[in-house]
Amino acid sequence: MVLFTAVSHSATAQQYGQYTVDTTQVFSQVEQMPALPGGGGNVALVKAVQKLVQLPAEVREGRTEGRVFVRVVIGVSGVGRQATVVQSLNPACDAAALAAVKRLPRLVPGRYYNQPVATLLTLPVLFLSPRHVFTPNEVASQAQFPGGEAALEQYIAKNLTTPAEVRQRDLQGRVAVRAVLRADGRLGACEVQNSLCPSCDDEALRLVRAMPRWQPALGYDDQPVAVYQTLNIWFRPPAPPAGTAPPVPENQIYSQVEQMPALPGRPGPEAVQSVLQELIAYPEHVTNGDGQVSFVVEPDGRVTRPVMLKSISIPVDQAVMAAALRLPRFEAGRLRGQPVAVRLVVPVVVDIR
Repeated sequence: MVLFTAVSHSATAQQYGQYTVDTTQVFSQVEQMPALPGGGGNVALVKAVQKLVQLPAEVREGRTEGRVFVRVVIGVSGVGRQATVVQSLNPACDAAALAAVKRLPRLVPGRYYNQPVATLLTLPVLFLSPRHVFTPNEVASQAQFPGGEAALEQYIAKNLTTPAEVRQRDLQGRVAVRAVLRADGRLGACEVQNSLCPSCDDEALRLVRAMPRWQPALGYDDQPVAVYQTLNIWFRPPAPPAGTAPPVPENQIYSQVEQMPALPGRPGPEAVQSVLQELIAYPEHVTNGDGQVSFVVEPDGRVTRPVMLKSISIPVDQAVMAAALRLPRFEAGRLRGQPVAVRLVVPVVVDIR
């Protein structure tokens, strides 16, 4: 975001080794760029400009936002001259950007071969309303959880409640939550950007909303600002209880075997569909339609990892997957006489009148 350039007005600038203090040449590739007397490099120079900017009314009211690029020559005395707008926003913002650059204090001039020389700088000047929510690459200092990254990891580990769905479906992955971190350090509006499962999303949102106040981000005027903060909340299934076999890895699950899984006393795929339909606890508002649910019958007959292959609606899908997990224990599928994990696909018909 911060752009600095130095351009030579002389094609033969590189040939000189010593320069008198009254040189009118403007150089590029100088060994030391102009800087504030107190140092701080490019970021400090941009901060100094931002502190001098007077926002026009249209920016303060949120009607205009953007940035202006101003090119200025920093002479051998460190005083700026010939400031011009090279990327415009509108007349009011252009005038405010020029005024801010012209009010910069005397700088330490650029140096070439250890001699002061005139240097051309291009400075960005931001015009953002007080209600602007910054992205992380628009701020001078990032927001920080109290105590830093290690404390944030400890907070998540201590306060995260793993939903039953994670264990039942053997889910593993992250929920990405983007939150508005206000200028006072409090968490504002939150939204899920990367979903894992409905109960995981709800838990991730709960955890983020309950976070303590952060140290806010700082803009280039060194004032606290609102910023978008993305947080990744990871979910992993807990270790299975003692005596329970862990779910079979995906690469060891079959779709067709010599003896397919069956419900005790009710063989055949039609029986599975019938029992599943009876177990569905439909939500208050039902969407009729045809769907497909898939789940794994483990070698011990347990049902795990339901997923909708053909969706009906989110509420109905959730009810169908919950019903699949309530199916009675199957007689396991067998391959060459040995029990194996098999993924079944079962049609679901919702027709409520």
